[in-house]
Amino acid sequence: MKKSLFGFVLFGALGTLLFAQTQPKVQIGEALSGKEAKEMLQNFPKEVKSAIKIPQKQTKVVKGARGGTYPYNNDVVPPFNPSTDSLVALKDSAGNVILYITYTTDKPFAEVGNILAIDSSRLDSPKDYAVQKWNPDKKELYTEYVNARTYYNGGRNATDKYPEWGMPYSNSFGMWIKLGGYFSEAISLFNRNEIYKQDDPAWEYQYFNFELLPSGLLSVTTKYSDYSTERIITTKPIPLNKWVYIQAIEKVLDYQIGWKAEDGSDEELVQKTFGNQTIKFSKDVSYQRYFSADDLMRYLENDETRFYINAKELFYNPIVGMFELMSNYNAKEKLIYSTGGQVTYGINTLIQESYIVLTGGTSSILTLQDIDIYYDPQTLNILLIDWRVNRQGAGQ
Repeated sequence: MKKSLFGFVLFGALGTLLFAQTQPKVQIGEALSGKEAKEMLQNFPKEVKSAIKIPQKQTKVVKGARGGTYPYNNDVVPPFNPSTDSLVALKDSAGNVILYITYTTDKPFAEVGNILAIDSSRLDSPKDYAVQKWNPDKKELYTEYVNARTYYNGGRNATDKYPEWGMPYSNSFGMWIKLGGYFSEAISLFNRNEIYKQDDPAWEYQYFNFELLPSGLLSVTTKYSDYSTERIITTKPIPLNKWVYIQAIEKVLDYQIGWKAEDGSDEELVQKTFGNQTIKFSKDVSYQRYFSADDLMRYLENDETRFYINAKELFYNPIVGMFELMSNYNAKEKLIYSTGGQVTYGINTLIQESYIVLTGGTSSILTLQDIDIYYDPQTLNILLIDWRVNRQGAGQ
């Protein structure tokens, strides 16, 4: 059955792509699925007009290209599934098929890039943070040098005369984020939650828990006494379908949450000073504080959610001020930092950018290595571009 592919009006009328004056006009045909799409693949002519050849480098076919008899015998891995996959033809101005593009029917989009990777190794070295410790026998302070993890996992009470472990109540975390929609549950973007380790079983409570709420608002929740919690929350949801810079800061009793849209369309900064009763605990026990973005990573890696949340340039370092790294990620050392980060694009954008790259142009969002290409090994004609969510290159 024929289906209309939402959002396929690109540039000009009738689905015609007008890239550069030096490139020919191309058109996107109607999206096909089911039996009709499968038959179209099986009957695809081996000799096509307006063919695009597979790019070669020193006689070696570019990495990411896969040759074979596909689509004639449908032996691509994973195989084309008429019940879940759709097909659309890219045609020249005369209506001749240049190649086909396949995508997942209910997800007309795909990701480009590598999965976000988080590095927290700098928390554990070197030992160049000075802390004052109390010697009860000599009844005097002495200096010890510790690593960042120990320093920021400091004493229980920020109001103690001699806090034993440095600066536990200082935190600053931020990143760029792009949402395709709001989620039904809150996502913990980063937390310093604590585990009380002397109970059996151990228990945990929120401490600098930076969350994205189902409403699109941002919040930080912390426990400030044995039985009470406090929260700071933004008043406006972060916008959808655009990059937004978000950051949360704690300086003992002073909290801030800020965000700015990359395009300058909107922003917000909220601040709150918790009351004097904040951070008072009756128990003198051993706690362990996390430095955790595990919940965020689950959403970035899950097949059902990762297309709707993108993140990049994640950082943690308590000395970083609000929006300080927004335009210069490397301006200051980061105790936790990230590399990579996949970005979701609609299928129409991916078709456009793929065509530009395959015809020798340059794309700002992808390279040849991002495109799964299937070609005829005899003619080197490109037959199909695969943008399905389970394509061979997905998530690599």
